[in-house]
Amino acid sequence: MQITGTEITKFRPQNNRVIVIRSETQSLFSRELNKQEESFLDIDKLELEDLREELQDVGDCFEKDPTLANFRLFRALIGKFAKKATSLAYRIERKTISRSSRTLEIVAVIDRKADELYRLVMEGQQDRVRIASRIANINGMIIQITA
Repeated sequence: MQITGTEITKFRPQNNRVIVIRSETQSLFSRELNKQEESFLDIDKLELEDLREELQDVGDCFEKDPTLANFRLFRALIGKFAKKATSLAYRIERKTISRSSRTLEIVAVIDRKADELYRLVMEGQQDRVRIASRIANINGMIIQITA
């Protein structure tokens, strides 16, 4: 998201029509704000990459030793990774249609690289997610039997 100031100039030529000219300028404040935002995005992307590496390690451990503790760790980490990646990759806008008073939700991709990383990691972890899902189902059955 870039913040720019807009300078608006209006003038009336001889035919008496108003012409609006907009010129984009960037104040010192907006430049500094944009610089801060970019540094935060860089930090978030580094955290996302660290989460990806940690997820790979935990996934390998879970695949070799599918214990309940490893399952819980893998499930928590994949949730944390998905939340971070989607917060970086997507933005949701809500628009209300005045005639029907319906609200539309529009999902926009704001960072294609984060989106691609999220998709690649989820595809790579697909088998492990299936294993985790089966363990969760088995745990659910065990809880129902003992209750």
